[in-house]
Amino acid sequence: MNYRNTLLALAVSSGLSAAPAAYAVDLGTFNDTSFSIGGYFKAEGIFEDVENGDSRFFGRANQSRFNLKTVTKKQGHTVVGFVEGDFYGGDYPGEDNDWRLRHAFIKIDNATVGQTWTGQFWAVAHTDYLDFLGGPRGTLAGLNFRTTLASYEFQGLRFTAQDPVYTDADIPDLAVNYNLNLDGGHKLILTASGREVDNGDFVAGGAIGTRVMMGRHSLNLNAHHGDGLGAFTGVGVNGSLSGDVENGEAVSQTGFNVGFRYVFNDQWRANVAYTAVEVDDQADTDYEGHRINLIHNIIPELEVGVEWRKYNLAFGPLIPEGQQVEVMAKYSF
Repeated sequence: MNYRNTLLALAVSSGLSAAPAAYAVDLGTFNDTSFSIGGYFKAEGIFEDVENGDSRFFGRANQSRFNLKTVTKKQGHTVVGFVEGDFYGGDYPGEDNDWRLRHAFIKIDNATVGQTWTGQFWAVAHTDYLDFLGGPRGTLAGLNFRTTLASYEFQGLRFTAQDPVYTDADIPDLAVNYNLNLDGGHKLILTASGREVDNGDFVAGGAIGTRVMMGRHSLNLNAHHGDGLGAFTGVGVNGSLSGDVENGEAVSQTGFNVGFRYVFNDQWRANVAYTAVEVDDQADTDYEGHRINLIHNIIPELEVGVEWRKYNLAFGPLIPEGQQVEVMAKYSF
């Protein structure tokens, strides 16, 4: 997998939801194929108080995105096509506003091919967050990059083979998820991950994610352990996509994330989350992240929010060590 630089890798994190599109506008049907468009406009202002540097305030709208979806039902098969882009491309994501491909995949019944979420991304029970770049850091959705892959879903199981993070790997990166949806909205996700790392070893790790519903509220818990997982959590040696090797040896890590979502009513909700990762390395890359936010839906399609977060490690200039306060407005269509 080739990335121009670490900054571009940062710009592949997710937004408030793992779903490709929350809303869509139907365009009609032609020759047994239905067409729809979706996406959202998002504007945000961020005050940044970093540990080593000057505080600043800045605004951006790069997260805004558009997608086109097609669905064809013919001869007993359902074929879905999906393409989506945002404005986090360019050499300096977050400052440049170049168009960037996020998703481009075909789903034929239960099989998916193309560019979309990694199998590791689906390991996580997500809590709402406003921080598009650093929100899920420390979980297996920490970098949340999309990659070229092939996956197949069967009775709650998802098997994924994907473009390897280590560019000289001889085999694809692999992931197996088991998703159990229980009555009342409860959820359990079990994940096994395997990949070849920079020293040529094939290493493995695992994760568990769960969502416990408490009436309208929910408690989300995630934990992971193993080697080769730093490429997905964003935490590890050198803070890089392939930084899972130190002194020629694979680096292991153990992490957990807990988030609570409190729903006041149909218009107001709040989230609080804490993440900690312990890395078995000499570079001292143990990580802690804190987050609390408040989100208000003016109408179902339009929401505004404010979030405070604090990270103890920097990961490039877009995710600094220190504190940030973000205010945002997001209009989905």
